[in-house]
Amino acid sequence: MHLKSSQSLFKPGLCFFLIFILSSCGIPVKKNRYQQEPIEAKTSIGAVTELQQKAVQALKVHKAQLSIDYLERAIKIEPRNAMSWHYLAQSYYLQNNFNKCLAMLDRSMSYGHISDSFNEASKELKHKCQVEVNG
Repeated sequence: MHLKSSQSLFKPGLCFFLIFILSSCGIPVKKNRYQQEPIEAKTSIGAVTELQQKAVQALKVHKAQLSIDYLERAIKIEPRNAMSWHYLAQSYYLQNNFNKCLAMLDRSMSYGHISDSFNEASKELKHKCQVEVNG
């Protein structure tokens, strides 16, 4: 009986196939506490919009603290969302916390132009807060 050499037992195609199969069965890499899972844009935008809608509903029934809670969660998901900061300013205005309202408006306006009506609403709210703060 004649033994074949190891070179003839492992053909290049077979080796590639085995490596492919073995690599797909690999052990998942454990992430450390500083690494985060990526957030898909559609998921985060949908979550932010939903939280904003809940916040607006809370504002309509004068539940400012509930609105603030929703908006703080939205801001954690998408910190540069001007609408969330604007609604947060409205919530603080409802609580008569005019200094925080002004700070939230400045933050909101720093994230860019959304629409003329949005900018007008922000300017109007800012003026109301300034009147309250200054006397």
